[in-house]
Amino acid sequence: MKLTLYSDYSLRVLMFLATRHHLTQIDEIAVFYRISKNHLTKVVHHLATLGYITTVR
Repeated sequence: MKLTLYSDYSLRVLMFLATRHHLTQIDEIAVFYRISKNHLTKVVHHLATLGYITTVR
């Protein structure tokens, strides 16, 4: 099964957050997976819109 990069990044974000028990910044995830911060921002925003995660500014 092939995933799009967007789906791959979404799953990585969800897995990363599942292992953490504190607030996490996008920068931390970007460094951990070596992914563009701009791409992750779009992914996180979409996941929050769908209700999978909660974000704070």
